[in-house]
Amino acid sequence: MIKDPNINNFLEFERKHKCNSIRIYNIPVWTLYRYEIHNAIKKHTVGYETGQQSAFKKSELFKMALNAMKPLPRKKADVIFVADGRRNRNIDTGVYENIFFDEVAKKFNSILLEHPDEHKHLEPNGMDNVFFTDRVAFKTNIAVKLSKKFNTKKRQDYTNAVEQSYGPIFKKIQESFGPDLYEELVEGFVDRMMYYEINKKFCGKILDRVQPKLIMELCYYSMECFAYSALGKERGIPTAEYSHGFAFPGHTPMQFNPEDNVDVLPDYNLIFSRTQENIIHMPSDMQVRTVGFPFFERERSKYQEKYPKDDKTICFISTVREGIEISKLAAEVAKRFGDEYHIYYKLHPQEFNFYKEKYPWLQSAKLEIIDTIDNHIFRYLAESKITVSTCSASVWESIGFGCGSILLDIGDTGYNMAYLIKEKNVPLVKTADELIDVIENHKEAYVDPESIFEPNAMDNICSFIKEFI
Repeated sequence: MIKDPNINNFLEFERKHKCNSIRIYNIPVWTLYRYEIHNAIKKHTVGYETGQQSAFKKSELFKMALNAMKPLPRKKADVIFVADGRRNRNIDTGVYENIFFDEVAKKFNSILLEHPDEHKHLEPNGMDNVFFTDRVAFKTNIAVKLSKKFNTKKRQDYTNAVEQSYGPIFKKIQESFGPDLYEELVEGFVDRMMYYEINKKFCGKILDRVQPKLIMELCYYSMECFAYSALGKERGIPTAEYSHGFAFPGHTPMQFNPEDNVDVLPDYNLIFSRTQENIIHMPSDMQVRTVGFPFFERERSKYQEKYPKDDKTICFISTVREGIEISKLAAEVAKRFGDEYHIYYKLHPQEFNFYKEKYPWLQSAKLEIIDTIDNHIFRYLAESKITVSTCSASVWESIGFGCGSILLDIGDTGYNMAYLIKEKNVPLVKTADELIDVIENHKEAYVDPESIFEPNAMDNICSFIKEFI
């Protein structure tokens, strides 16, 4: 019988077939690729889509080439921070900052390793300890492309090994969930093994030079972070992922069977909120610590003072996955309230490149589209009386700003936001008429803004780091 590709059935499949225990050339490739596997199953069954990067521009390639030629860092540091190039413009200084790591990194003898986001880095970043890791991006892309073009012996060997070790499991995916992903997954696994090997070699050279006592990762399931976690275990260096948002019950990277302890995963997971402690389920060897979000603490009062709340402002928070449905509802609400309310439509950065094509109805709607990173989303949360969204970390942040919350019954929002719906009575609406009724009759939910983020976040994170240095 074909099963629904929800997270519980996916975890059951992983346990039954011991997917995370199989290694090929000593690489736990299923773990490296499990997020993409689950997404592929959902794409071919329930229409789940994720954002895609745009093609490289010549100017971007040139800048990456210059960064790739820079020598590796030689400075020894107590802490390595591993992050991507996604930065936000500071409204006071004008510099682009990593809202998760910059301020923490300044307090320690550290280096921040930044791989490109959307093919680029944002500057000025106001930091003197940032090293761009574009070199490994070049090496991996070139190696994989050449291996495909010439069908190298290494690629042939890897392909044979993947088919022998995982071929039967790929066929079981079709039996369990429906889609035939055999060829797609064989190619994806081989590519991922090559990416991982090259990343691990590159990251090892950096560790040889920097010799850190702790590695802090922003997204454990990037290739560099997988490599650093494995190297950390080999070399006795503790590794910790710091959350880059709120996790959800259906978010594959934050849901594991407890027995799936794999060396490419970090030793610790640092989270924003105690509300998350019963939502994420990591392998038993990984320790979860609740530390809070220093950037939120620092910025909330600043934005609230600069951008006072307006009772006639509504903010729709878009997502890559549900943007089409959210934007249609926003356009309908704008027809009804566009003259009475100031309505923001805040796009996710990954939507910037395609929303005009995919959401054409927004162009004529009576709302303000936010399609740049010139202002942080906190500006719009500070101003707004009500926020409307689906499964987004920004919903939790909006609560911290004192916004009334309305959730849209799109996709798996009901499942992923169950805590707010069941415990905090946040309304879940499906149609434009229902949404208009909630707004018109002031039935949005207000949750205690102090109940979300763990307090004293900077002290908590610094105390954690000091345990190791």
